[in-house]
Amino acid sequence: MTVVVPLVLGQVSRRFLRDWLERRKPPFGVISSLVLLMIIYTTFCETFSNPDIELDHLSLLLITFIIFCIQLSFMLLTFVFSTQKQSGFTPADTVAIMFCATHKSLTLGIPMLKIVFEGYEHLSLISVPLLIYHPAQILLGSILVPTIKSWMNSRQKPSILLH
Repeated sequence: MTVVVPLVLGQVSRRFLRDWLERRKPPFGVISSLVLLMIIYTTFCETFSNPDIELDHLSLLLITFIIFCIQLSFMLLTFVFSTQKQSGFTPADTVAIMFCATHKSLTLGIPMLKIVFEGYEHLSLISVPLLIYHPAQILLGSILVPTIKSWMNSRQKPSILLH
């Protein structure tokens, strides 16, 4: 019932609210970004303000290093598989696969952790890798963009080069 009722209500109300929403054009993008920021902020606060968390600096650095290695490995693996001749993917497809297949969001991970480990006293400790993974994927992606862009431009047909 917790899935069916909101789904049915959403479909019914959509019929009546559609015209109003199209005229008003609410800023759903801004609202979505603010909700994501709020989830990240509250999770960071809950995790690192917890006095029971026993995480020293060396462990935090080790977790960060491991996460960067995992992220880089996943990106390399998707690159290798998507650039094989029999895959049929274009260079633009390969870039999309590299970033979309390996990137995960806190908006999915944190609620799942809170549901699966509800009431667990070390939930803060369990969420640390996810809190590091999200910024790591953004940082690693921004570092790799120039290299990936030049690779993609060298593989594209001359008439559709990216600028």
